Amino acid sequence: MTPVPNSSVSPQPGGRSLITLEKAVHAHRQWKATLQDAAANQETLDVETIRRDDCCDLGKWLAADGRRLYGSRPEFTNLVNKHSAFHSIAGVVAGLINEGAKDAARSHLRGGSQFAFASTEVSVAIALLKAQVAHTLDAV
Repeated sequence: MTPVPNSSVSPQPGGRSLITLEKAVHAHRQWKATLQDAAANQETLDVETIRRDDCCDLGKWLAADGRRLYGSRPEFTNLVNKHSAFHSIAGVVAGLINEGAKDAARSHLRGGSQFAFASTEVSVAIALLKAQVAHTLDAV
């Protein structure tokens, strides 16, 4: 089974995790390559895990530290929603790959597709949250 991109959380002293939003953007961009490779190599993917928005590093952070730190911010809520939508469409693509519908999966991964739009939306939402948090920290 193909591993899923998962490299955006850095271990911190005391067992806490600190996500770097730049790494989260990169990890989510890796989904396209992971799905393309799986389609090309006829690999089987864990559709249910891919479809869930709480299994990747960003999703785990959003559900825990992110919610605790930024849960009241509209930028955070926006990111949670965009991230969930991304995993929904990624799960559709993974399902197509598992069904052997390589051409349909590739079509879903092209520029201008729903997948591409959802991926961009996650990156933009991360940037908006990061900018708001940086602005708040600068004001302190």
